[in-house]
Amino acid sequence: MGYENTFGRKPRNNPQKRGKYITVAFHIAPKQHEELYNRIRLSGRRVQDYMTQSGLHQKIIVVGNEALRRRIIESLEEIVPYLHEIEKYENLDPVVMAELRTIFEITETWE
Repeated sequence: MGYENTFGRKPRNNPQKRGKYITVAFHIAPKQHEELYNRIRLSGRRVQDYMTQSGLHQKIIVVGNEALRRRIIESLEEIVPYLHEIEKYENLDPVVMAELRTIFEITETWE
């Protein structure tokens, strides 16, 4: 739990199988910091809640090259048979639906 998406890093010893939170950090310019925290303050949310909501629900804009586009298309071609199977089910896993929605949003931004 919590280590599923650590991108190749080996998880620390966790014999009690306790959930561990993942830290997300990034650098921004002072003006961006001021604007971001003004938005957070006006939202009435905690910083963590605002950042999580913003990261999960904002429009995805893809900036890449033709090689990236080809890789994504190849990945989509691999899952098309699964998509046809999914159409038959009424109760779909919300995680799968979120991943499919993300892929759809990414492909919508291609020009």
